Amino acid sequence: MTIPEVVFMLIGMAVVTYGLRVLFFLPGVGESLPPTLRQAAAYVPVAVLTSIIVPEIFVPQGQWQVLSPQLAGAIATGLVVWRSKKLMLGIAVGMAVYYAFRLI
Repeated sequence: MTIPEVVFMLIGMAVVTYGLRVLFFLPGVGESLPPTLRQAAAYVPVAVLTSIIVPEIFVPQGQWQVLSPQLAGAIATGLVVWRSKKLMLGIAVGMAVYYAFRLI
């Protein structure tokens, strides 16, 4: 991707994310939206974040890798946070696994 394409994509994601958030703060607009649309709008930030993170984890440097340092760190972070419910511990373990895999 070229730099203008990346900038255009980031601007588009920001407009969608913040536009939907601001829409609910305008007087009378949030109540007039259908409940289905209001419920769907709650998932926009998660979808945008996922669309940014997933390619970086599964396709680093533009190539699919069976076990990349990014994927190993993400798996370790997910498992630690899932089992211990401690986010900072998960981040620390994930970073340690990531850097250990980069050394290999």
